[in-house]
Amino acid sequence: MRIACVHVPQFALQSLSRVDPSLRGAAVAVVGAGSAPAAGARPSLALHSPIVLACSRAAWALGVRLGMTATAARFVSSAVRVVAADGSLERDTVRALADALLGVSAVVDSGGRVAVGGAHLAMYCEVPNRARGATFGDRLIELLGAFGIAARIGIADDRFTAWVAAAHGGVEERGVVSVPRGGSAAFLSPRPLSLLAITPEVQHMLEALGVRTLGEFAALPAPSVSRPLEADYQALARGDSGSVLRPYAPDAPIREQLVAGHAGSLFGGEAVVSTLCRRLALRLAGRARGAARLEVTVSSDAGERVVPVNVARAASSQHELVELIGPLFGEGLGAVAKLGVVVAGEAVAGTTEAEVDAAVDVVSSALSRAQLAQPSPRSPLSEVARFGGQAAQQASARTQPWQLIAPDTLRSERRDAHRRTRRAKPRRSAAVVQSQLFGNVGD
Repeated sequence: MRIACVHVPQFALQSLSRVDPSLRGAAVAVVGAGSAPAAGARPSLALHSPIVLACSRAAWALGVRLGMTATAARFVSSAVRVVAADGSLERDTVRALADALLGVSAVVDSGGRVAVGGAHLAMYCEVPNRARGATFGDRLIELLGAFGIAARIGIADDRFTAWVAAAHGGVEERGVVSVPRGGSAAFLSPRPLSLLAITPEVQHMLEALGVRTLGEFAALPAPSVSRPLEADYQALARGDSGSVLRPYAPDAPIREQLVAGHAGSLFGGEAVVSTLCRRLALRLAGRARGAARLEVTVSSDAGERVVPVNVARAASSQHELVELIGPLFGEGLGAVAKLGVVVAGEAVAGTTEAEVDAAVDVVSSALSRAQLAQPSPRSPLSEVARFGGQAAQQASARTQPWQLIAPDTLRSERRDAHRRTRRAKPRRSAAVVQSQLFGNVGD
């Protein structure tokens, strides 16, 4: 199995820019809460002030750096736009990308934040069989581009090598680096030792001994104490990090939003609806579902309004979604500033509203019959349940319809047949012994 790593640099910034396209190309610094002081350290206001979590290339060129305080970022240049990080929006972005990746891969791993301060995001997915690495990587880049996300793709036999190929594969802007099959060790050999999560003290010691690359570290003798694979850095350096993925499963409704400009701008009017509906269609395709109910939030000069949209037939394509959401702009709400859509209900694509309601009725009636099948309060089971939690749980568990149980009479017979008896050593009767003694004396 081949693993593809999706590396999203400056994830906090890209999460904001995919919703507000006006941030693209501008000098932007994303700030968030600072780190708490260490134990025993004197608290300082600078430690609790917002710090820069991500920045654009334009802001970097002006002198903004990660870890810098928000005040210092503003002092660098008046052209730097400082915005606050949005944790909920970042979680929605991870779900959006994972849903879209499910449309092209059987297994998707949502991964996590990487680099110092978690500035970047690394996700993983399984490369389909008979798919060429470069072709599949280009498909992923095009798919993520529909969500306004710029990513780099690395493909290898294991997770660590795929991440190194994506994050440090020599790609300047966006591209795909595919490591040949069985070539993980050769690819990792010239890479610096700093790619491993080894403490700085150990790294300095190894560098003093002449160990500066992953290949030289992998050639060292194995440690005498066995460790799990996650802590076996030599296995990582050899390209033996494994290919186990944690499958992602959708756990929240689909939410998409987009900030609109004026009518003549690139992201105004019909372009907003088309872009938003395309993202919804890609996520629905990944979930293999259609939109049965929609809630559209329109923010404009006249205020914010939530419009429920009734779907006669579960919509899954971009064209069907545009026909449902597009007419809302003709209701005289003024210049639209922001458009948000929530898929309140999902169903199999093409399912009608009557079929969805009928399925709900069937489930409700089945649950009602299951409740009626429960024993009455005067049944022997309820009498048993009064004697304590564990006995009640065991008794209620035995009444499930899919469990085969024996009648109470058979249970009592089995208990009677296997009653416990005294296991003491049998004694001889005193009368028998005395009769033998008297008999011997009489003789």
